[in-house]
Amino acid sequence: MQEFKDRLKMLRKEKKLTQVKLGEMLNYGYTAIANYESGRNQPSIPDLKKIASIFDVSLDYLLGVNDIRHPYMVDDDSIEFNRFQTYYAQLSKNSREELLMYMQWLLDRDAMRKEENATEKSSLLRVAQTEKEYRKD
Repeated sequence: MQEFKDRLKMLRKEKKLTQVKLGEMLNYGYTAIANYESGRNQPSIPDLKKIASIFDVSLDYLLGVNDIRHPYMVDDDSIEFNRFQTYYAQLSKNSREELLMYMQWLLDRDAMRKEENATEKSSLLRVAQTEKEYRKD
């Protein structure tokens, strides 16, 4: 498992944040982030909470206690989820890692589509459409 300093850097890069931007979000300079990522300093507990919130991960994940980003997700007893768990359990470690990467890709793709749809719906071109055309989308 990764240490805090490595997790922080990985999460920051995943979100495409610079050290400066993350520092601004936490109300301090980029040097603080650089010091966290090098292992020279550790954040306070309130700052750890803020960092976990920014990256939408648990404190355990952020601190490297475990590799579970969201431990408090709602239980899912659906047939589909049970099938998924059955298949997942049968995969090799490498295949599981590939599946997780693919799932992350799907989430990223969905997020990009959501952003594109939000941008599209708010564009000035929509103003020229009739109500019927607009609602059809």
